[in-house]
Formats: sequence, structure tokens, C-alpha cells
Amino acid sequence: MSLQPIKDEDYIKVNSVDAFFMPLHGIPTIVCYLEDGRQFYLFSVPAEIVIAINKTKGNKEEEFGDKRENIYDIISFIPEITEEFSKHIEKVIIDDMIRDTGVYVATVEFKFDGVIIQKRMIPSHAIFLAIISNKPIFVKKGLVDEQEKESREGQQKF
Repeated sequence: MSLQPIKDEDYIKVNSVDAFFMPLHGIPTIVCYLEDGRQFYLFSVPAEIVIAINKTKGNKEEEFGDKRENIYDIISFIPEITEEFSKHIEKVIIDDMIRDTGVYVATVEFKFDGVIIQKRMIPSHAIFLAIISNKPIFVKKGLVDEQEKESREGQQKF
């Protein structure tokens, strides 16, 4: 799959990321704060990713259930792994949605000996990789616009 080159008007850079469990319902959520002042939401992400992002950022997240460490803990624990990711990851781009399920898709660009290899990933996992490798995250503007429109239409129903 070949991704078109990023044009500034097509993608919005993510300035920061928060991960948390929504109050009342406990839905694992990631919020991307965009450089244009808007927010992009990912709901029902894996709970382990929310916990891993918070651990990586040094935030104390209440432990849920299983006390065993997971793959995200191990990746963050070994500096050589995060250094290797940093050498090869160029950027993360949330750039697509599977229309029949409403599930977002991210592209992670890896660089090996000058060759760019793109891998399609679960966005929450891709965001975790960007955070541990200190690489930029972008969201396709059309997805942000569409999410805002759906949110407005949902609010008008009540």
C-alpha cells in the first residue's frame, strides 16, 4: 500500500496525547490534542494501551485486574528496544477508517537504509510506538472533520 505524501492541508499534527478510562462507564479512551486546537478521540482502545501510555508518561494509573506485566511493559523496560524503534520509525499517521465497522486505521512509516516501509496498524498501538520513540503523530483532517460532524449530529438528537 502506498500512502500519498503528506500535505500540510491534509493532515493535522498531534501536539499531545492523553489516555484514560472514561468516568462512569470506564471506557478506555485516547484523546489526541491537535495543533489546530481540536481534539481527536479513540474510544474502546485496549485497556493495556491506556495503562502503558500512562506508565510511559510517568502517570500513576490505577491498576485494573491482572498484575502481570505485558508486552508494552517489557518494550518500555528495555532501552535498546525503544532506541531501535527511534532509529526506524519516522512517523505515525491515523489516516483511514474501515467504513462498515467505524474502526480507525493508522500507518506507521519505518525507515531502513533509506527505504520507507509502511505498516497498517491499530491506531492505539501505533500511538504507543510514537510515544516511546518520540516520533510525530498526524491525523488525516477529513477524519477529524467527520468525527466532529458526527458528534454535532449526535448532540442535536437530544
